[in-house]
Amino acid sequence: ALVMTAHIALPAIDATGVPATLSPKIITGLLRDTLGFRGVAITDAMTMEGIGKGYSTEESSVLAVRAGADILLKPSDPARAIAGVVAAVERGEISRARIDSAARRVLELKARVGLPISSQVSLTALREIVGAPDHRAVAARIARGAITLLRDSAGLVPLTASGRALVIQYMPETEIRAGRIFGAAIRSGRSRLGATTLAKIGPAATRDVLDSLGKTADGSGVVIVAMYVRRVEGEGRFAVPAQIAEWVDELAKRRPVVVVSLGNPYLIRQFPSVGSYLVTYGVGDDLERSAAAALLGAAPITGHVPVSLPGFFKAGDGIQR
Repeated sequence: ALVMTAHIALPAIDATGVPATLSPKIITGLLRDTLGFRGVAITDAMTMEGIGKGYSTEESSVLAVRAGADILLKPSDPARAIAGVVAAVERGEISRARIDSAARRVLELKARVGLPISSQVSLTALREIVGAPDHRAVAARIARGAITLLRDSAGLVPLTASGRALVIQYMPETEIRAGRIFGAAIRSGRSRLGATTLAKIGPAATRDVLDSLGKTADGSGVVIVAMYVRRVEGEGRFAVPAQIAEWVDELAKRRPVVVVSLGNPYLIRQFPSVGSYLVTYGVGDDLERSAAAALLGAAPITGHVPVSLPGFFKAGDGIQR
């Protein structure tokens, strides 16, 4: 097979409601028997809530191996995961042949990529191979195709209306590289339509800061709120602090607001009053550049959301522009 690893993420559960990571019907029945996959099967992160709420570390590890997984990704306690699998082998719940087959696939993969000969990666090669112009072009093309417009009830996209605009970029302190391209690209692209003011806020933004931005927003024809928020692994909570999300939603009740979610498509739940919502599924320079081009009408918007969020969108949704 050309692809020698499989990351089990979808479907999330099998027909009986068992998480895919723990389901023989998915990993063995679907992946290996039906699709004929013969490479290394790697679970999704074992810390995800879908598993963590119902099983102990030992139980989930044993079930995943029995289901056909070869590598357990990110168990919450690796020592307990190993001990649980070893104990299951010793009591005959997992056969030694199952362990041997998993080890063989991993060793074969290591041999194919040359790890027995060299296990070090050349940092120079990162620029010459990974960062090659052809590879960067592919990354840019994927970023352009990913941009998805999930809501635009007021017809704000593309941003063709003249007048002042305000771009608010929200980002946690950990997003060191975020925001370098998006705001500047919007300001440059709108230069003939009117002035664009840029502002940045973080999770700790005070009410005074938000009120001051609100006054600037009230004097603007359109407000673009760029949210640099990655998916929070294993946590079923909203990823934007409630006070900031509520402020953005209140702002949308009196001004035209476009929310651009750079990273997390599920933020739409926090903005019921926002009429326009664009998502990129990730944080990065190419995605910032592509999102700005899409908003400015400099590139078509062709993305379709690959997942469903009941009450908000279903897989395949996406407004084409």
